[in-house]
Amino acid sequence: MNLLLLHGFTSHPVLTLGPLPQVLREAGFQVSQPALPGHGTRPEDLLKVRWQDWLETARAFYRELPEPRGVVGLSMGALLSALLAAETPTQALVALAPAMALKHPLAPLAPLLAWLIPRFPGPDSIQDPELKKQNPNYPYFPTRALLQLLALMRRTPEVLPKVKANALVIEAGRDKVVDPAGVRGYHALLGSSRKEYLVFPESGHDLLLDRDREAVALAVRDWLIANSTHLH
Repeated sequence: MNLLLLHGFTSHPVLTLGPLPQVLREAGFQVSQPALPGHGTRPEDLLKVRWQDWLETARAFYRELPEPRGVVGLSMGALLSALLAAETPTQALVALAPAMALKHPLAPLAPLLAWLIPRFPGPDSIQDPELKKQNPNYPYFPTRALLQLLALMRRTPEVLPKVKANALVIEAGRDKVVDPAGVRGYHALLGSSRKEYLVFPESGHDLLLDRDREAVALAVRDWLIANSTHLH
């Protein structure tokens, strides 16, 4: 199977997926790992993009993959993954801590706060203190940029029932960024006839950068292998 891997909002486009890309390649999967617009450069570049730009970039890379193909997304990337799976032939969808609902109480007020608080610190997404020091993601982001993520979040629920691909949804048990009720809601709304749900109780939001990163990567690999076998 050929896989598109999509990172999250403010994530480093390569490093934020930790050991997963290499684990998947070693298992025989072809992996495409694009940088979404505004990422991998400087936080201010997020002000130049709309959520549709993220989707168009993901679409372009997905179209380049030969079938059979699947999509793996972290946080915001899991929302984009659902949109792709709803509109394009997709054999497998893996959603890691999908950003359906944010925990920060001020997040919904971003349109009003942008002028008062022009930037927010990067989210507290890694629980292990030593690994947290190595966090490769943006240390802050412009508040106005959050409006695009919120718009994508509003778009996603109506799309999820259209997803028919086999699906795996993973919750981070110590997530301080997204509400677990939203992760469960994402899973419940999926139109997939075969869908599974895993929880890693000790992981923060960045599951692939935290203490269970290897176990998470192996769980995704094993599910994808089993899913590929099921297809044959």
